[in-house]
Amino acid sequence: MSSPGLFDAFRSNGAPTYYDSNKTPFMADILESGLIYAFVIVAFSFFIILPGIRGKERIFVLIRVTVTLFIGGVIMLTNFGYEWEVAEAKNVRTKYKAGSAGEITADIAVYMGLRGINVTLKASDGGKPYFNETINYNEHFDWRWEQGRLGFGIFAGRFNQEFRAAQFRGTPLPIIWIAEYFTFDGEGIRWGRHYRQAGWYAHIMMWLALPLWVLTIVLFFILLKYGAYFLMMTGGVMVIANILWATIRNVNELVIPFSAEHKLEFHFGPSFYLNLITGLLCIILGVVIWVLDLRFPELVTNFFGVDPLQDDSFVQGGSIETVENKNGIEMQGVENGHTAPARGSSRPSRQAAAAEDDDDDDDEIYEPPVFEPPPAPKNTKFEKRKSRGLTQRLQKPRRRPPPPVPGNQADDDDPDDLYSNTRQFSGVFDNNIPSSSTNPDQVHINMGYRH
Repeated sequence: MSSPGLFDAFRSNGAPTYYDSNKTPFMADILESGLIYAFVIVAFSFFIILPGIRGKERIFVLIRVTVTLFIGGVIMLTNFGYEWEVAEAKNVRTKYKAGSAGEITADIAVYMGLRGINVTLKASDGGKPYFNETINYNEHFDWRWEQGRLGFGIFAGRFNQEFRAAQFRGTPLPIIWIAEYFTFDGEGIRWGRHYRQAGWYAHIMMWLALPLWVLTIVLFFILLKYGAYFLMMTGGVMVIANILWATIRNVNELVIPFSAEHKLEFHFGPSFYLNLITGLLCIILGVVIWVLDLRFPELVTNFFGVDPLQDDSFVQGGSIETVENKNGIEMQGVENGHTAPARGSSRPSRQAAAAEDDDDDDDEIYEPPVFEPPPAPKNTKFEKRKSRGLTQRLQKPRRRPPPPVPGNQADDDDPDDLYSNTRQFSGVFDNNIPSSSTNPDQVHINMGYRH
């Protein structure tokens, strides 16, 4: 026999190393706790930077971040949560294990989700008067996603296989009795099949709501109107998940009796109502944002902290022209008469609407574009009279009469006639050109000099 060495640590009488049991929480869902922790960390990260934001924008950011993360957290928690339906029974007198005549008084609860059920069993007195152990169980049975064949073989569904495995492990009888109700699949008793189908379609809707929620966040930084549309779509999909679960889950109500006084009667749980209320809240918020975007665009753009010139800006051909409106704010227009509206508003301007109506008229297609000059600043009556007189005085020396029509004798006496030299030149031609009988070789043109 070898001497004790390093590899003999934690061994007793040469037996393999003994490890203590890995204790896990029986009533706490680790996945749900992780999701809550993740969203809390993200929210806390945003709340840290709030003191660096000035004015009302700090309150706006707080509201936006809180509501946005709350919606995302509800989508993930209700998707993976096990409280869509719950049933509880207190102080139930029941048998404990097969092959034992002893009975216990325990609290039994069933928590049902989109992917399976959790069954808890906790003895009211600890079970010590009958058994030398602490009775505190939580068993999970999963039905994702195929129904499988009848029976409990290798081709059966996942729920049936886990049920048979729990029997071999010696799981307490109350838990086995509850799980057995979900293994029936015939004669109109198909609670397991119906709940599985309801969870399948409802979880598809919840996964659809997640990308819609992400697109809603993105669109609220680009186009507020479409962000409101996608927020309503997110809420609508969440409500559809509730409708699918409530309509497909069963035909016959599931009631599991333990005695005449103690029965497990299922009803909608916190996850169902939380998802329903959040979905309705998303629809209402989407409608409110959409209406405010139509009626009060400046208020909505200030709340979301977006550029008021980036929403619904459009250019329909031609080059862009920058003008100033009545308030002195620069706006962009195009050569075809369209004027870009304010980006924080989803409504086109009146000029753009009028231009679109004009484009529909076939008679005005080839008309030249008409630009509306920016309105001049309002001046007093004295300033208008003074500027008008100054303009007339400055422009008067530069004005000239229009050129006269050639051959008009009434303009010969006009000293400012621009064509006077031309007429003199034509008179020279008239005096020196002989008649048609004259020999062409003897014609001389008198232009102030002679050859």
